[in-house]
Amino acid sequence: MIVGEIINSRYDIKMLIGDGGMANVYLAYDRILRRNVAIKMLRYELSKDQSFIKRFNREASQVTNLEHPNIVGSYAVGEYKDQPFIVMEYIRGKTLKDYLREIGPLTAEEAVYVMIQICQGVDHAHYQGIIHRDLKSQNVMIDDELNVKITDFGIALSSNEADTTQTNTIMGSVHYLAPELARGSLASPASDIYSLGILLYEFLTGTVPFKGEGAVNIALQHMDNEIPLVRDTFDDLSDNYDYIIRKATAKKPSGRYPNVLEMIEDLRVAHIEGSVSDLMREVEEETMIIQPLHNTREKEEAIPYKSPKKFSTLSLVNGLLYTILIAVIVGAYVFIVVLPGRFETDHARIPDIVGMTEDEARTTLNEAGFQGAYVDVREVPNSAVESGEVFRSNPPVGTRVRILDDWVIGIYIASDPDDEVD
Repeated sequence: MIVGEIINSRYDIKMLIGDGGMANVYLAYDRILRRNVAIKMLRYELSKDQSFIKRFNREASQVTNLEHPNIVGSYAVGEYKDQPFIVMEYIRGKTLKDYLREIGPLTAEEAVYVMIQICQGVDHAHYQGIIHRDLKSQNVMIDDELNVKITDFGIALSSNEADTTQTNTIMGSVHYLAPELARGSLASPASDIYSLGILLYEFLTGTVPFKGEGAVNIALQHMDNEIPLVRDTFDDLSDNYDYIIRKATAKKPSGRYPNVLEMIEDLRVAHIEGSVSDLMREVEEETMIIQPLHNTREKEEAIPYKSPKKFSTLSLVNGLLYTILIAVIVGAYVFIVVLPGRFETDHARIPDIVGMTEDEARTTLNEAGFQGAYVDVREVPNSAVESGEVFRSNPPVGTRVRILDDWVIGIYIASDPDDEVD
């Protein structure tokens, strides 16, 4: 136990705040930067095991490359008495697992708000070529304002490393384990997306979908059974969420969302703009409208008629001209309407607008490509920031998002608490 000691003449170890199988986490005070930090240190009994040292060092190298508002920040790495450690951002909060145990299931609004933040962090990791492989509610920290940060990249792998992973080793918590990993296949971004689907189910119901005696039993359920419907537990919830969960947790990786951004967009559509399942029904209804027209045409063609005895050259020419005209119209429609809509959507990152005035923030957002976005400005009492300055944005600064015409960006501007009326 190193509580009370000073590491490297800089970090005062205050107390043990986390005890894991591979490492212990301590609350410490950084004397130089004058702030609390979390120090994750490899357990003493494992400090002589080269396999654990390699795994711990890999986590250190992974997290130092990840800078995102929804990922626990990493400040430095070091070693103390042959025990490697990582100096990390200290989060005042608790794990999502503990949070759910205390309050029960989240509301639909809370679940979407939390899920989008987690998805944004995972998307950033995937963008950097890193697969988490152990996404679960125990590895997500949350504060009282429902701000979340992903932690514990202890078994995370880069895409290149994943290619050389032993396929007979199952990593990650079995309650969130993708079927292909249970079978011994390689991890991929789709494996993380499966875990995200399980997390959404857990947020809405307060529990994981599969339980049983032993890890093997639970793994088999992930391989063979469909995820139960959320509406079977809470019938007042929209079936939008079941659609998203089923899409994210398809048994085959190819059946899941192709990337995390697509899942974020469905979450936004389901919660803000309408219903994912309604959109699916609209497509089905449009298909149903076409069917009677097809049947009518079949009936018309079934009516006996006298065909000309001689083949008409004029009819052939007219038919060819008609076909060419239709092809030109269809081609023009695709080129002018469909293709621009297909490719004009781009991605951008929320620029750093913290510390700016409202006008400066709007200008910076426009320059970053968000000209069509609606900026939702909210003044919030904040004594730690100069009045009139932006101190937060939603999505957070640095978040990679798809640019849409109806995108809403929230900016929070500090106001003087003394100006508030009691």
